[in-house]
Amino acid sequence: MRGWLVALVLLSSAPARAQDKPDDELSPARVDPKALDRAYRRAQARRNVGIGLAGPGVALSILGGVLIVYGANDPHLFGGGAEVAAGSVSSGLGLAIGIPGVVLWILGQDDMDVATWRRRQFLPVISLSH
Repeated sequence: MRGWLVALVLLSSAPARAQDKPDDELSPARVDPKALDRAYRRAQARRNVGIGLAGPGVALSILGGVLIVYGANDPHLFGGGAEVAAGSVSSGLGLAIGIPGVVLWILGQDDMDVATWRRRQFLPVISLSH
């Protein structure tokens, strides 16, 4: 027991050493402007595809809703049933297209914002390296 205590006392008095490269821990991550540009373009393409899907999806959903309401108020049973059926199919297809479109739109815009934020954050670093 005393041997361990003596060893601890001797080791605790050993001089402390600084890190070999103290600036490496505090330096910002490597910035690759080309990688940021590629990420931004991919995110922009994803957002644009999302907008392209969300527009027709919302339009089909609205059209389907109008057909359902119009068919429900039609006094002719067969004609009203056909309109309700067509409206249901149109609304379902609109939701099937519109929901992924909105999700792609939101995720793409978020990734674009992140890429823009990173570009602005490292702008002094990028301008010094060129």
